Amino acid sequence: MSNLERQTAVERTGDGTYRADVVEDWKMWVPIGGYLTSIALRAAQAHAPSTMARPVSVSCHYLNEAKVGPADLEVTTLRSTDRAGSYLVRMNQDGQDILAALVSAAPTGELSPTLNWQEAPESARPDELETTILDDDVLALMGDEPFWKMLEFRMVKGLMGSHNYPGVEDLTTEEMKFTPRRDAHIRGWQRMPCAEGHKDPWVDACRSVIITAAMQFATVADPFTPPLQFIAPTMNLTVDFHTFHPEEQWLLADAVGSHVGDGILGAETRLWTQSGDFVATANSKMTYHDFSDPRTMERLGKSWFQLTES
Repeated sequence: MSNLERQTAVERTGDGTYRADVVEDWKMWVPIGGYLTSIALRAAQAHAPSTMARPVSVSCHYLNEAKVGPADLEVTTLRSTDRAGSYLVRMNQDGQDILAALVSAAPTGELSPTLNWQEAPESARPDELETTILDDDVLALMGDEPFWKMLEFRMVKGLMGSHNYPGVEDLTTEEMKFTPRRDAHIRGWQRMPCAEGHKDPWVDACRSVIITAAMQFATVADPFTPPLQFIAPTMNLTVDFHTFHPEEQWLLADAVGSHVGDGILGAETRLWTQSGDFVATANSKMTYHDFSDPRTMERLGKSWFQLTES
């Protein structure tokens, strides 16, 4: 059993109820959304019949900030047939809702064509690239958080070495804050050593969720000049699972920003194997909070997640 399998495991406590242990390893100030969503996936797996051998998608709304420690989950079957299942998962800690997730699942091995309609982008192989070291400003802000020890990056585009933003010499602080100087586009190989050794598609889906979720904010933040002028807590995340490859150490993640406006940022991430199999697609929405806004700084002293309530 891999560490990821243990860290996302749930224990049945009653009819449709489960308990999980939210661990410190997946904290970035607070436990990250991708990890919490993974626990919700495992609760759906525990609740679904064994014929539902693979998840198809998960769509998660983050309702409150989680903390390290026990979490209670309630799973409701919304629809179940021979070919598909739909489940509502709610996570709660100390009487407070943490998230709500819709999970769909299906059997494996059903008859259909097998095609990749989305080709993997061109990239050097991971063994041809050096491990990416986080930029100094990113390290200063979040480099000590345990989450960064759980992944290894080998970037192809974006987040590579020291920041190099063209044409910023004559820009004012306000112009640098609102004028992107690079594309909202990050591409690179990612490896999660704690996930190696598992064979379960549901656990493999957890790996895809965590990797794609982690790319979303980095993608929309990278175009703007450092030091970081804003943060963007995630409102919701949807991940569609196409194929499962637990034997693969490295996955190629390609992430792009979709739109920013009205204080909402959007991003999309896609994952492929080294052989070009399409693994997953993720979309998320985040709320923009400027550090120069006194309300942002006041809430930072209280709760990361309260920023979404501004």
